[in-house]
Amino acid sequence: MRPVDLLATVGAWGWFGLTLVVFDPVLRLARILGEEPMDRAVGLMCRALGCSIRAGLGRLEIEGLENIPAQGRYIVVCNHQSLVESFLPFWLLQHLRPRYIAKRALGRWIPAISFNLRRGGHCLIDREDRERALEAIAELGRRVDSGEVSAFIFPEGTRSADGRMNPFKPAGLATLLRTAPQAAILPMVVHGGNRVFPRGLPRVQAGSTVRVQVLPLLAREGRDVEATIERIREVLAGRFAELEERFGSPRG
Repeated sequence: MRPVDLLATVGAWGWFGLTLVVFDPVLRLARILGEEPMDRAVGLMCRALGCSIRAGLGRLEIEGLENIPAQGRYIVVCNHQSLVESFLPFWLLQHLRPRYIAKRALGRWIPAISFNLRRGGHCLIDREDRERALEAIAELGRRVDSGEVSAFIFPEGTRSADGRMNPFKPAGLATLLRTAPQAAILPMVVHGGNRVFPRGLPRVQAGSTVRVQVLPLLAREGRDVEATIERIREVLAGRFAELEERFGSPRG
């Protein structure tokens, strides 16, 4: 590891960890006051977490803010390279009340994040129990359909190990689409996040640029569930390929 990368790693992860420790009691207090104060506190926390990219000697570029609806409830889909996708979307989409689908283990031991996942109305699933996991996702879909919240899902299922887009694991997304049949799709693409918060050992590449793009709403247009999933995959994969062509592979 280059000395500058070591400095970037300490800066990014130090900021990230300190933010979670500071906001843990803030979220607990906000939850006592109600769901709306907690959502605002989580949004503020996620905005602060975004500064960890700069603390890691990197840059954050966000495009497509004009594509974010002013209101409504949606199914938000995003590729999954890194931890970046776990906090930036809530900051950008806070007014749409996004609720994540996350593995149950994340609700146990991480300051602030675990409390938010447990008490913020998110969907925690056990990947080893497929039936119950799909039941929980279906309940989230019904909440989207009723206009209560938006759903946020990573169709790849887990973070990419090398920055590439993994094949979709369609069961969860299919369940959301079936239980929220009127919800439009809001696609997002993140490129370069794995250079800052990669899967595995903490290692930040100084000077990295994380690019977040919010794409136009994707209407269902009468497509069945399978065709809708394929269309989502085409949109995400196509934009990700464009970013790789313009800016190089995030695996570099």
